[in-house]
Amino acid sequence: MAVTRTIKGTLDRLQVSAGSEITFVGATAAGNVGDLTRGFRVNPAATGDIIVKIDKSSALNDIEIFREDSYSAGSAPTGYFKYFNIAKAGKEKGVVAVTVTDATKDYIVLMSFDSYSEASYTGSVVIP
Repeated sequence: MAVTRTIKGTLDRLQVSAGSEITFVGATAAGNVGDLTRGFRVNPAATGDIIVKIDKSSALNDIEIFREDSYSAGSAPTGYFKYFNIAKAGKEKGVVAVTVTDATKDYIVLMSFDSYSEASYTGSVVIP
């Protein structure tokens, strides 16, 4: 049975409402905090769809999701994308999703920002 976790974060931290399925990866460019890309890991308990929904953000350009051990593995469920350009959509919100076919694998959500000082986001993650 899928669970939904509420997330809230900045470039330097991530708060999750409950559970241990989501862990903050932090700066992705070899730990370079000057890089404006951050990530978090999702560990699913079963097969199904991981859906990451950003309800509100500031300075968030785009978001993408992929299986940690294979960028090209996995497909987006019907009606969703694995990559979404939030800045282009101009709504400060967006959704990405991927279908989990192997629950032993972890998934990475990457977020790219255009500003360090204003970077923030709130949303939810549905985890199978």
